[in-house]
Amino acid sequence: MLYVNPLESRIAGAIAPLSADEAKRTQAFEELGHLFLYTLLQEMRESVDVGGRNETSHDEKLYGQMLDDALSGTMVRSGQLPIARQMEAQFRLGETQHRFRGELGGLMGDLTGR
Repeated sequence: MLYVNPLESRIAGAIAPLSADEAKRTQAFEELGHLFLYTLLQEMRESVDVGGRNETSHDEKLYGQMLDDALSGTMVRSGQLPIARQMEAQFRLGETQHRFRGELGGLMGDLTGR
């Protein structure tokens, strides 16, 4: 059973609804987190020798991919691994720094008369 923190769940986001752009951005970061976790699970699966065999059948590979996709999606939606939130926080920090540098550059131009 997955644990969902009620203070950080999607229900808490319903109190202050996101704009369309913010919702799309959040969804994009969730998909990026999903892809990251899927790739991580795939690499972990390839590193394990299953039953002394070096090769797995096509069916086993397909089942493993489907399982990893389902697990990574569940892990992202549960919020227990805040990869999407961390990426979004870094992105927002970068945006803020970029905006601040632009404003500072304009201010410096005004001060120097350029």
